[in-house]
Order: sequence, then structure tokens, then C-alpha cells
Amino acid sequence: MSNKPNKVLKNSIFSLKTSMIFTMSIALLCIGFILITFFFSNRLIQKLQENVPFKIILNNTSSKEIVDVMNFLKTIDAVDFQKTQFVEKELAATKLKDKLGADFLNPLNNENPLPDVINLYIKSKFHNSKDLKVLKEKIESNQTVSSAIFPLKVSDSLINFKLKILNISLLVCIIFTVLSIILIYNNIRLKIFTQSNNLKIMQLVGATKNFIQRPYLFRSVLDGLFAATISNMILTILVFTILFIIFEDVHVLIKNLFLYVTIFEILLMFILKIIFGILISFLSHFFVLKRTLSLKTNFYR
Repeated sequence: MSNKPNKVLKNSIFSLKTSMIFTMSIALLCIGFILITFFFSNRLIQKLQENVPFKIILNNTSSKEIVDVMNFLKTIDAVDFQKTQFVEKELAATKLKDKLGADFLNPLNNENPLPDVINLYIKSKFHNSKDLKVLKEKIESNQTVSSAIFPLKVSDSLINFKLKILNISLLVCIIFTVLSIILIYNNIRLKIFTQSNNLKIMQLVGATKNFIQRPYLFRSVLDGLFAATISNMILTILVFTILFIIFEDVHVLIKNLFLYVTIFEILLMFILKIIFGILISFLSHFFVLKRTLSLKTNFYR
């Protein structure tokens, strides 16, 4: 009969511990989803930025002068280029005719008014007013170039959208963090409360607070690590399942995955979640134990 209360207490502690790890895993899973969504969105916006061309309009030029301009662009060290694309005026006229559905050259006595154009694609980190202004000035210093045009409003709108996503991601992460800390703290408080009499007895027989806290804090680190590992495994399975449903082919899946999220970002997310899980578990246990061991309990009432 005497073993029954102990068994009930052990079952209660195990249930509370399981509940705490489950709560922490779900909270870390949600934060992981937010982080990976941010990484995907950030990389997608970068790709969109890098597909906005810097249009370099050329004067009437020969083939040699066009080659000279292309070589000249390679010497500019203001920014890094993704690629350059030469669009000759005949091709531009053909595309425009197809788009309009009529031959616009007839009223112009078949004289093509369109210029030769070089589309310059710039890396996203250089999509800012300062770098683009420097690049524009350097390009237009070439006598073969008539003008250099870049749709700055498009780039600025993409940058603003990226900042909005960052702010929303941070806000949601903070909200989830606060909620998870409250839930986990209360769960740990209940778990420690069920053992408060044992803790006080240990104090009465001379055990120091550090001695009592040490095994609990050690287990708290393991609990945080375990919860983060479960969260990382579930997140990996879910992300690959969603991507497999979208792309259906494993090779295409992996190719598209690393187009938008780097291995470094994935590892960083996993490490941050592990650190975060350990910190929440450790600090929650520490403050609950500190408070519990500071309370005065009357064992003789």
C-alpha cells in the first residue's frame, strides 16, 4: 500500500515531464516554420531582384563597339554582375511586333527606331540607391552608351517587402517565444511543486541549494536538447513531405530546396533551435527551483 502514493507521484511527474517536452517541441516547431518561411521568402525576393535588369541603351554601334562595351562592363568593380544579355534591335523589333500583333515598322518606312540594348543583371545585395548611382555614372561615362536605366521603384518595393517579412517574422517569433516560455515555465512549476516536500527534506538534512539544483538543471539541459531534436526531425519530415508533394521528383526537390535555402541557413536554424530549447528549459528550471527552495514550508501542521 505504501508504494501506491509513490507510484502515483512518479506517474504524475512523468506525465508533466512528457507534457513539458511536447509543449517545447511544438513551440520550437512553430518557430522553425517561421524561420524557414523567412529564409524561403528572403531568397525568393533576392531572385526577383536579380531578375530586374539594368538596361544599357547603346548608340548606333558596330559589332566591335558592342564587344568593347561588354568588355568595359567587366572592368567596373562597383558591383558584381550576375550576367549580361545583349538584345539586338532587330530581335527587339520582332518581339514588339509579336506583342502588338501588328507591324509597327510600316508607318516608319521599315526603319527600326529601337536601339541595341544590354541587360545587366546585378546581385541583390547591390540593389540600393548608392551602388546603383555609382554604376549608372560609370556606365554612362562610356561614349558608346546613350543611357543606363534601372527601375529603382521596383527594386525599392521588393526591398520594402523583404523588410516587412522580416518584421512580421520577428514579431511572430517573439509572440511564440513569450507564449512558449509561459507554458513551459508553468509546466515546470507544477513538476517541481510535486517534489517540493522532497526538496525541503533535502534542505533540512543539510543539502545545499547548489547540490539540490544540480541534477535538475542537468536534466533540464537534456530535456531542452531532446525537445529541440524532436522538433528538428518533425520539421525536416514536414518540409520534405510538402516539397515532395509540390515537385514529386526527389532530384528536382533537392535542386529547388537549395535554390531558396542554403545548407548554412538550415544548420543555423537547427543550432538556434537547440540553443533556444536548452536555454528555455534551463532558465525555467533554475528560476522555479530558486523560488521553491526559498519558500518556507511547515512540515508539522
